[in-house]
Amino acid sequence: MNKAGGPIQLKLWGPARLEYQGRELKLQRKGLAILYYLALEGATRREVLADLLWGHSAASQNLRVELHRLSQALAPLGYTLFKAGEDPLQLPPFVSLDRTPSPGAPMEGLEELSVEFRAWLEGQRSQLMANSSGTVGRERLVQEVASQLTLPSVLILMGRPGSGRTAFAQALAKALGMPFLEGPRGGGKALHYLRPPYTDVSMERILTDRDGLWVVERSSYGEDPKLILELRSHYPAERTRYITLPPLSWAEARASMLANLPFAQAARLFLASGGSPGHLRELLAVPHTGAEVPLPQRVRAQVQLEARMLSLEARLALERLSVHPGPYSQGLLDALEATPYLDELERRGWLVYAGQWQFSDDASRRVLYLGLQPGRRQQYHRQAALQCAMEEQRMAEAYHRLMAGDTADWGTFVNTLPGWTRYGLKAWLGMNEALPMGPSVGEMARGSELALLEEARFGQGFEVDGRHVRWVRTPSQATTSGIMWASHDEASLLHLKGHVYVENPLGVGISGRAAPLMLEIQEPREARVIFLHGIQAGALADNALLLPLQEELDLWFRVPAGASIRLTSSAESGLIDLEVTSYRIAPAAQAQSAPKVEVLEFFRSAVEAARKY
Repeated sequence: MNKAGGPIQLKLWGPARLEYQGRELKLQRKGLAILYYLALEGATRREVLADLLWGHSAASQNLRVELHRLSQALAPLGYTLFKAGEDPLQLPPFVSLDRTPSPGAPMEGLEELSVEFRAWLEGQRSQLMANSSGTVGRERLVQEVASQLTLPSVLILMGRPGSGRTAFAQALAKALGMPFLEGPRGGGKALHYLRPPYTDVSMERILTDRDGLWVVERSSYGEDPKLILELRSHYPAERTRYITLPPLSWAEARASMLANLPFAQAARLFLASGGSPGHLRELLAVPHTGAEVPLPQRVRAQVQLEARMLSLEARLALERLSVHPGPYSQGLLDALEATPYLDELERRGWLVYAGQWQFSDDASRRVLYLGLQPGRRQQYHRQAALQCAMEEQRMAEAYHRLMAGDTADWGTFVNTLPGWTRYGLKAWLGMNEALPMGPSVGEMARGSELALLEEARFGQGFEVDGRHVRWVRTPSQATTSGIMWASHDEASLLHLKGHVYVENPLGVGISGRAAPLMLEIQEPREARVIFLHGIQAGALADNALLLPLQEELDLWFRVPAGASIRLTSSAESGLIDLEVTSYRIAPAAQAQSAPKVEVLEFFRSAVEAARKY
């Protein structure tokens, strides 16, 4: 039986290790590798882990042995790591990943487990280093790679179309103080950049070079070409690095390519591009107005060229899947005739499995979808709608029927929906319904600032930077993400200020539960505020408040003494950037001279009513 909670932590930065109450637990390195992979990738099938770490005929047996060792290590502490026969494997909630920055690289000491695991490890390190604090993004990654290389070396540089691989290699050559050469020409201390199909270079040329750095461009899609397979077989593993070039972070894009745009336009383009610098550059070059994001021809051609490496049947299946922005049920995979091609689509990097199948990159899904002819798009939406109806996924069915251009009795449909979902969809449709009660607003005097003490953060696509909290939400993030802060002994004021851009289908998402932003207080009693587009401010119950989600937020709330605070997003697509601060309520003696703010109250007298919503 598992204990509730538990101080078991995987330390992300520095030497790879698992700690219990601050004490390191002795584990085999491959056991640690399994835990880190599950922590960073989510639920994973056993066969994937076996191939990643062993890759031979006895791989499954080796995995069972390693899982048994892990179970034995944690059993004396009273924890059961995995259930018998569990597949896919998932990291249990009592094991958490500690992302606290510390000296060194992420997951040190796991480099030599297998060629495949090393490639994954290098990709994770690239992304983590690019997104960590300090020098921004790509510049930091260039510096880290340059400081760790020993010549001669081979660098396999992976990335999606438009990820900026050439620019990265040029910056790396500059950091190393060597010339950047296209192809195998020249000699001595130089960076040789090799592009597919690598017809002008021989293995012998690379193997006999004693001074150079060979950077081999490889797409994130498709399988390893012959040259890379030969390098894996013949070039020394200790002088080979694998880097998956991560997309630009929102902060990096906002500080550079998107610096001069209004927030909503910048966020719209960033989400459409997935942070790809090449895709962003093309979008910025195409004039457009309104909410529709154009599909640049160069971007379309790049993605379609990659997709043509698939078999015709798998490519058509991928196009059918593109109509659904989110994870796929098995029934939906069958309805869109994709099930027979899942292995090929996963092997070539287009789909990933994380409890359910989904696109590995939503920006590529968007490109494939926008490239569909209208008739085929309509047909595929109708196939999806029929399956969603059979699965009683009413909101998803409504979305696909809407996108197919079919008529619907929205008035009847919305009245069957519960709680805030009904009000959110009605607001999106322009059928606003008055809420039972209005919000309670008052004026208060603001005192000195109070520190917000973080208790926990959770979910994907979320980061904290001092007072700022940011979400970059995509359809692949099916779970809620956000932060919890500890309670104060005194009543306080909470200030939310910043910008919000959300693209939830139907306003409430295909799931019908994708609250763009939710603010909750807990203990001793509960209350919540849900922000929705187009809604009229009001209350569903004494402690369930609905507020309009505006592009610019600047709101104050009174938080009762002893109440912890939880701020989350379940948006299916969106970008939220907020500054969150807390203040004392000025005592009566200072209230006259203290600044006054308009404050919203949490309604707290009907706890049971709020739980219905």
